Amino acid sequence: MRYLLVVTAIIWVTSQAIGQTDSLNFEPFDSLTLPGVFLMGEYEEQYGLLYETYNEILLSVCNDDMDLAFNKWMYMLSEMEAYAESIDFDLLGVKIWLMVFWNENGQIDYLGYHLKPNSKQVDRPDMRAFLKSFSNRFEMPLRARVKYTHNGSAQFPTAIIPPVGRKND
Repeated sequence: MRYLLVVTAIIWVTSQAIGQTDSLNFEPFDSLTLPGVFLMGEYEEQYGLLYETYNEILLSVCNDDMDLAFNKWMYMLSEMEAYAESIDFDLLGVKIWLMVFWNENGQIDYLGYHLKPNSKQVDRPDMRAFLKSFSNRFEMPLRARVKYTHNGSAQFPTAIIPPVGRKND
């Protein structure tokens, strides 16, 4: 019971802090909407609800083939890196956690991110704008019957650029 009270207090304090972060370039908290790209820790209630709709994971839509799921993830990261280079956005040295939510056609509907502590620092508005622009352009070469998600880690430059193969490989 004491643990539950402590956790509840931490969540309340965190939610209060998020509401007062305009000077740190956060978007103001809106309980009704979830932006397409968001910083992990913002909008926790809303993105937690995404898992009800995006209830399959990348691995399961890849028929539990870990190599295929890894190749799809690395393909997306290599495309992200290539896009950054094409618009002259410096991702080199960035280490990041990502939560990606795809629709059935492989388009990114939502993307949550958090720079790791040992990452090169990137201006939050610039990172958000880059990820939003990438999300609007990228399409995972994977069609599914359901919406799906993957939470993972990335660092740039990417070490591997795997072959992807056909649309549903």
